Amino acid sequence: MTYADLVFTDGKILSSGGDFHSALAVTGEIITAVGRREEIEYLIGPQTEIIDLKGRVALPGFIDGHTHFIHLGLGENFFVDLSGCSCREGVLAQLSDIIRARGQGEWIIGQGWDESCWPDNRYLSREELDRIGPHNPIAALRIDGHLISANTLALRNVKDHYPATECDLQTGILREQAVWDLLQQIEPDQTTLVTAVGAACRIAVSYGVTSIHDMAVRASQFRAYQSAKRNGSLTIRTLLYFRLEEMRHIIELGMETGFGDHWLRCGGIGELFVDGSIGAQNAALDAPYCGSTQQGRLNFTSAEVEKILCDAEEARLQTAIHAIGEEAISVVLAAHATAGTSSKLRHRIEHLELILPEQIEKMAQLNLVASMQPNFVGEWSGQGKMYEKSLGKERDRRIDPHHTVSCGGVPLVFGSDCMPFSPLYGIHWAVNSPHPDQRLTVKEAIEAYTERGAYASFEEGIKGELSPGKFADIVVPARDPYCCSDEINTIEIDLTCIGGKIAYQREESDQRLR
Repeated sequence: MTYADLVFTDGKILSSGGDFHSALAVTGEIITAVGRREEIEYLIGPQTEIIDLKGRVALPGFIDGHTHFIHLGLGENFFVDLSGCSCREGVLAQLSDIIRARGQGEWIIGQGWDESCWPDNRYLSREELDRIGPHNPIAALRIDGHLISANTLALRNVKDHYPATECDLQTGILREQAVWDLLQQIEPDQTTLVTAVGAACRIAVSYGVTSIHDMAVRASQFRAYQSAKRNGSLTIRTLLYFRLEEMRHIIELGMETGFGDHWLRCGGIGELFVDGSIGAQNAALDAPYCGSTQQGRLNFTSAEVEKILCDAEEARLQTAIHAIGEEAISVVLAAHATAGTSSKLRHRIEHLELILPEQIEKMAQLNLVASMQPNFVGEWSGQGKMYEKSLGKERDRRIDPHHTVSCGGVPLVFGSDCMPFSPLYGIHWAVNSPHPDQRLTVKEAIEAYTERGAYASFEEGIKGELSPGKFADIVVPARDPYCCSDEINTIEIDLTCIGGKIAYQREESDQRLR
């Protein structure tokens, strides 16, 4: 008789089809039984560990379908986290404190500031950063990752070949390629990157995340993941989408989508930035931003995207293409149609914030996957928030239409983009969105953070549901999101289990019987 290694009892265990059961058994890494306690008691042996859920719900481990995972970890040991600052004075004060602590000459790299929640709604400027740090190179990355404010010393590392829309040396504002090139120059060393992987994993399990899809991965970051896997600090199931610059090397090595194991795998090429962001006002729209004559800009033409898709198809690599504005989405859809991409690779489009109904219909016809971020709604949609200010009320009402996408027959995957990194925060805003086209049921939102994430990575047979034969990746929230749907963003995680092993447990929530 083979007994279970772990049994959950007396809970509401979400299984396939949306059904709830009271007990679940795990042997090794795999769920072996789900049902009533009396149905699986025969699997409880003398060494079986039992966890009494005491009526709590158990969900499949969350899959963050779009994140920048190493950047999350670097917030612990490299970047200065500016996300908690509610005004520019707070950002400048925090950067000043770091400069005093580190001394003159040291690079100061901040991330996470968001001027849309400040009283004056202005970007940080070169002049302000020069004033607080004339003897330190300072680069402050906006929350969306598409804009950097830099001071004079940092700008000495910026080349002069960028278009004016990407590089304004007078204000110190950099966008798109200028941002990424500067960040590559000041990327931390391998030891710091490996440490960041472990830090990000510890953060992830505290939010119930058991798998991630990491976007825009560089070769140096891939090496860090491999090192972390060897030393045991990679504890989250990780799918990597490599930057376009790495595509030739990946093809030469013969790496295809799915290459690797269940801890570290190749997803494909992504995130290919066809446009920018709304916050940086360079997402490619079909009408100007409010108070401006500008509509953003495209980073690639449809023909260029088509060539990339054809190369990826030939190499059997899935693509994940960033497109936020209507114009960018049109370019990507046209490229897929012309390239005749295969449904077998489940190609993805990331963000899709201003997607139109006819574009949703086209996505369904082309068998594409929609990867969206419902936390953006909580951060920036609604009366008086950034989307309304930048786009107007009509476009704010139709932005991030999760409900419309889902009803349109397009597989809907949720991720955080680390803004912020929290599935329950995203689920909350998918359920409690300010506009009808954005709103999902609790069941639909959870599916987008579990089952659909597994589908997007071709892993629906092994994860995304709590059913026999699948990995025992399980999360236990402190409260049931089905029963407190208007407070989901306040729910803490009591326990996270990955492959039958407890990866995180809140101190005051220990419910083990033995």
